[in-house]
Amino acid sequence: MGGCVLKKILLIDSDQGWTKTVAQALSQAGFKVVTAPDTAAGLKAVYETHPNMVIMDEELPPLDSASVCAQIYRMCHIPIIVLVGGERGPATVKFLDMGADACLTKPLSMRLLLARVRSLFRRYLTKPGYDFHPGIEMDTEKRQVNLGDSTIELTPTEFRLFSCLVLNGDRLVPYPELAVGVWGRQQVSPSSIKFYAYSLRQKLGNNGHRPFQLLNGRGIGFRFIVNHES
Repeated sequence: MGGCVLKKILLIDSDQGWTKTVAQALSQAGFKVVTAPDTAAGLKAVYETHPNMVIMDEELPPLDSASVCAQIYRMCHIPIIVLVGGERGPATVKFLDMGADACLTKPLSMRLLLARVRSLFRRYLTKPGYDFHPGIEMDTEKRQVNLGDSTIELTPTEFRLFSCLVLNGDRLVPYPELAVGVWGRQQVSPSSIKFYAYSLRQKLGNNGHRPFQLLNGRGIGFRFIVNHES
């Protein structure tokens, strides 16, 4: 995808001191690091920055960490490392079942973390980070969508909304989930979401001539549909 940085890691953790230490170690090892203090901000960052890996703590508000792990896995199929505290056998099993690739116990050495990060990247390097339609490219730095015959500039909110819908495939994404993913909070009215969805439709030319449609799911949310025969 144009504009995407290879080996971008999203760190989701509320411990600012630990996050700073890990971010510095990852940066020195050649990785680009994005941070988020909680699960809502983390999910929003997934849609906005398109990371190549996620490292997250096992217990973060306001959304259930295991559910967020499962959602990231379902959408992106990128490596996920979960950090658990102490001897947490059941927690490890739960996160592995939810799509995590590895669970590491805190406290841990930076050498071990970096070794696991490199190992997972070696395993994933031949896999695409996101399953976009071949006719759709997204530039995360410029917030542009390239549709083959045209390049469309989006506002930050429009870009996050489009990313959220595309990464969810053809799944109907409910309004509360869109609110968290796009705005980072749950208290966003459906009317506000509809406003940005309408603006997005206008810019993308959602008029039946594109190989996709942005559909309203009867008061529940929105979904992004690709016509694979186009």
